[in-house]
Amino acid sequence: MITIDSKLTLVTGLHIGGADDGMKIGGVDSPVMKREVFCDDNGEVGFGHKRKIEEPYIAGSSLKGKVRTLLEHYFRLIHPIKGDGKPIGSNNQYGDEKYRDLIVSLFGDSADGRNLRTKNKEKIEKIEVTRAVFRDCFITQEVRKAYLNNQINLFESKYENVIDRKTGTTIAGGLRQIERVPSAIEFDFTINIRVFKDDNEALLKNTIFLGLKLLELDALGGNGSRGYGRVRFDNISDEIKELDEKIKNEINQN
Repeated sequence: MITIDSKLTLVTGLHIGGADDGMKIGGVDSPVMKREVFCDDNGEVGFGHKRKIEEPYIAGSSLKGKVRTLLEHYFRLIHPIKGDGKPIGSNNQYGDEKYRDLIVSLFGDSADGRNLRTKNKEKIEKIEVTRAVFRDCFITQEVRKAYLNNQINLFESKYENVIDRKTGTTIAGGLRQIERVPSAIEFDFTINIRVFKDDNEALLKNTIFLGLKLLELDALGGNGSRGYGRVRFDNISDEIKELDEKIKNEINQN
């Protein structure tokens, strides 16, 4: 088992939508994901503590889906015209099958790919167990303590509008509030990678690192084209070009 621990820092405000229990007068139109926790004055979480707060978190599924998508495109596994928008699976016929099998082993097979069990049972068994386990990311204890001491806010509301192209003013009903987690908020970040016999440990680890570096150049969550969701990971020093070369060398040895 490989464990990758890092710190995820928001460079710009983040919006990953969460469920709301109903419309509130004067409330935001699109809330972020939140959880309720008990903690002490130092920000340590535990049911025995008296203070109860509401704080943002990043679901592991959000990170996993984004990193997988970026890697699928980077390895050119998505057909630019005939792609159906679904995750690639062991049935994917476009691109290099070595990279296809690498993605499937790390992130899991698609529903269409799993339907091949009866046709190619040996191949499916080889890559059936998902290697990468993305954990939910919670704010660091230091950030939580700063919030308890009224030094920072954990949420902000940003107004978005739709401009009438003729008048240059906001279209009626086009003004809305989007809730975000502010920039500079830090989250604890952990990925575990299951390593089995005959797995190439370096290949699996470097592919995850590549996905995280690609995410730093893209955006996490919604509204990325409008500046939301830029993130930074600590302790990942290799650049994309270096990781690409390492992955090519490792994958060609298999």
